Amino acid sequence: MSKSRRREIIKERHKQEIIESALYLFGKKGYKDTTIEEIAEYAQFSKGSIYSYFSSKKQLFDEILKALFDKIQLFADEAKSLKGEAREKLRAYALNLVNFFLNENRYSFHVMMQAIMQMEADEKESTTNYVRERLRQISKILLEIIKADIKNRRLKNINPNLVVMAFNGMLRDIIYGCLTEDQIGMKPEEMVDMVIEIIFDGISKNK
Repeated sequence: MSKSRRREIIKERHKQEIIESALYLFGKKGYKDTTIEEIAEYAQFSKGSIYSYFSSKKQLFDEILKALFDKIQLFADEAKSLKGEAREKLRAYALNLVNFFLNENRYSFHVMMQAIMQMEADEKESTTNYVRERLRQISKILLEIIKADIKNRRLKNINPNLVVMAFNGMLRDIIYGCLTEDQIGMKPEEMVDMVIEIIFDGISKNK
């Protein structure tokens, strides 16, 4: 391995360590109450080192937010590409989503929820627009899954937008409840199966 390649690998590893430290602190303390100095201390880098990777706290937050939405959109794309009916596809999406937020990175959900609420006034509009667009893209994929089964007469001719809104709302509230108060006391698979049952047993054509 060449020296330049080795330096690139080290640089990328350091950048990831900064991102992981910021994600933890943003999720635990909030965007407003987290400083670059705290991120540097937690990541064990100098403040100057942080700025060599990111020009501002907002740029660091934006990169984290983009990575989170990329992950969720990947779950949706993977679900859509599966063979089978919408029930199986949305179950796969929901299980990946719940496992990611509850088991893989518990602070990610808090970061996404505060993406709009904790932004400063001059930062809020651009962040709000970005979040809305990414949510629209993800919902569009889920809508296509539902619409395909409506077209194939596997589901009732119901408004697919309402189905996706109800589905997303249930998942969001379940994740929030588990992270804040552990109100549910069920395994991810059990929670997801219950959501799928509530959604699809109400809209299946043979019901």
